[in-house]
Amino acid sequence: TLFRSVEMTLVHFLFWTTLVVLDFIQQSEAVSVNDASFGAASKTDNITSRRTPIVFPGKIDVKPFSKMCHTTASFNPHKSITLSKILWLHAPKTGTSFGTCLIHYICPYLDLDIQPHLPKKKALPDGKNNVKIPPVFSRFLKKNRIPMNCDMSMTLIARAHSPIRKKDGNVPIVTMIRDPRRRHYSGWKFHHEMGTPAHPSDLLAYVELFKGCQMRLLVGKLCEFSSDEKVSKIIWEPSELEVNLALERLHGPQMAFVGLTDEWNTSICLFHAMYGGELTPHEMINVRPSIKAEEDLNAWKDIPISSDPYDWMLFEAAQKIFVRKLHEYGIEVPQSLKHITT
Repeated sequence: TLFRSVEMTLVHFLFWTTLVVLDFIQQSEAVSVNDASFGAASKTDNITSRRTPIVFPGKIDVKPFSKMCHTTASFNPHKSITLSKILWLHAPKTGTSFGTCLIHYICPYLDLDIQPHLPKKKALPDGKNNVKIPPVFSRFLKKNRIPMNCDMSMTLIARAHSPIRKKDGNVPIVTMIRDPRRRHYSGWKFHHEMGTPAHPSDLLAYVELFKGCQMRLLVGKLCEFSSDEKVSKIIWEPSELEVNLALERLHGPQMAFVGLTDEWNTSICLFHAMYGGELTPHEMINVRPSIKAEEDLNAWKDIPISSDPYDWMLFEAAQKIFVRKLHEYGIEVPQSLKHITT
């Protein structure tokens, strides 16, 4: 009996000792993962990573770039500069997938299969050690510990469907602008089953409520509302001053990049042509498609252009900016935009 008692005591001792040791090892690993040595991308000697980037922000590796992007004779890989501060102005249904491009831009050591908005993928860090990674990139995915691998000197502000704010100051803005008919249809497909006053089941009624959405964000107004919001608070008719302000900001020096959602691959190519960084294949993937059925692909054409004159005005201006930048940086203009004159 005494021997049995000693034996059980020894077993319990070994068991708890093993747990303590394992816990210590896990804590040690966590410290190494979250240590400041994963900071600036330039300090490569102190970085333990699963991959080594081909290039860093501000630089372009011509060979992989030319495989994914159609360039012209005027393309100059030495023209790109580093965008160290970024404010992502993101209107609903204009391309959440742009987040994948931006997070890899400021965190060049991240594994290539990390896509911020895909469930069941690797998690992103939560912004510890003062690395400014917005929660929009990590709230979906928090299961795996991985190295931050972010440049401590870079800042990305992404508030998901929020407008420009005064406190943003002069931080360079990047945005994707979309044909308002496509954007409205995508939003309606996502919300129309609610059948509430704020999210009506009738398509044109939905458009009437949310017209000028992209313009609203540029003048500091909301474009996303709860299902029980009063209709009177949603409908917006901009003043001439507000329209001029939105167009002024779109063309202004603070607007560092204007892409087109409907020209996705070309937009991603242009971003990297302007600001360098590694162009990865998964940046071309739509991680959150809302229009999947084939019969829906052209249904947006039933929406009259006149139903949203404000965002159509913005979209036309964005097209001209986009085409002008394509010419400037030597990226081939898509056939669908050949008619655009700048």
